Amino acid sequence: MKRILRKVASIFIATAMVAAMGVSAFAADENENINGNGTVIGNNDPAAAALKKTLVIEKELTVYNPETTKVYAPNITYTYAIEGIDDPQKVVTDKDGVSATTKKGPSGATITDVSWANTEKVDASKTGTANTKDITIDFSNVTFSGTGEGAGVYRYKITETSTDKAANGIKEGTIANERYLDVYVRDPRSGENGYQIYGYVLFENNNNIDGRDSATTDTVAQAVKTEGFVATTSPSGNLTADSYYTYNVSVTKTLVNDSANETHAFPFDFAFTKDASLTGNFNLIASYAAADTPTEMGATISTTIAHGATVKYTGIPCGTEVEIVETNDIPTSAYKVTTTGADDNISGKLVNNGETTDKDNTTVKVKSTTVLTEAEKNFDITFTNTLELISPTGVAMAILPFVILLGFGIGFMVLGTTKRKEEYEV
Repeated sequence: MKRILRKVASIFIATAMVAAMGVSAFAADENENINGNGTVIGNNDPAAAALKKTLVIEKELTVYNPETTKVYAPNITYTYAIEGIDDPQKVVTDKDGVSATTKKGPSGATITDVSWANTEKVDASKTGTANTKDITIDFSNVTFSGTGEGAGVYRYKITETSTDKAANGIKEGTIANERYLDVYVRDPRSGENGYQIYGYVLFENNNNIDGRDSATTDTVAQAVKTEGFVATTSPSGNLTADSYYTYNVSVTKTLVNDSANETHAFPFDFAFTKDASLTGNFNLIASYAAADTPTEMGATISTTIAHGATVKYTGIPCGTEVEIVETNDIPTSAYKVTTTGADDNISGKLVNNGETTDKDNTTVKVKSTTVLTEAEKNFDITFTNTLELISPTGVAMAILPFVILLGFGIGFMVLGTTKRKEEYEV
């Protein structure tokens, strides 16, 4: 008799709980503990969420650059799996104090993967900009009418996996790779076929949940609501998303004493050496390319820069070293070349004597950066070529010995002529 009474009491509590939740399904405001004053994820009205078979959550990739700009994304794919869990079961209490134990979510739910490709642009800034993509969870093929199921709260675990972060320059965030989803199911109403989903709540942790107004941080066991795999502020501290760090390099060309060649475009080579851990393929935004045309960050990119012009590469993955080589292709011209703005600035000569095999005489190299782990700064480099002119003083000094010898010769000739003349007159 007591066993029958306990069963009847359990059924009564579960029914009361579902009825109460049908009026006010609870979930915390974003990034807050459960307190009974929030709303259902994806919809602020539980009644309007009825019959909704899909839920959209978010995945965040935070992108850094010294400027507020767009860069090309790294290649990255995140794969997701969803499964019902009941070990151990958890107690869920709504704001009115009605409690129930979570059930294992039935199979049949599907979830989409998320990818970023190096052909799509993302937003970046010095403090980091969140770029999000939708993860869709579909419950269209899930039924809740099996043995031990029906109305109640069903818990699922969502697991994220990815294997190519480091290769594509992505720094691991502190967000756990698991999320926990409660699905609220009620009895069918008139005209409805089967049990219906009327609310969803997504949490960072697999814990008991206490939605009463009197609940404290301790009684809710730090069960923090989240919108997905996104950065949040939780009782355990700040959660950071996976991050991608980039920087930029620009080169400006200046000519001095050479107005005749100010329209000439000097050849430049940009050599990109990735850190050993970066084995993926990356694209850059080149200032001279079409707006939506990515430039592959290969071993060397060749371009030309004229006097007063600038070439810029935006979105270089941190950990990449850049070497810049200028070539003088103007015959018989010699320049003094200096650079500013680089880590290792140079001052030397850039000549073209027709011997194109002598690379030391026709190129100048500069390393624009050491290995970076943060988007610390831009590198704005200037190459200044000063044409070396032949000094008039130098020409005079070069022929002066001959002038002196000629003077002595003329003097001796005059003296000799004068002496002979005097002897003849005597």
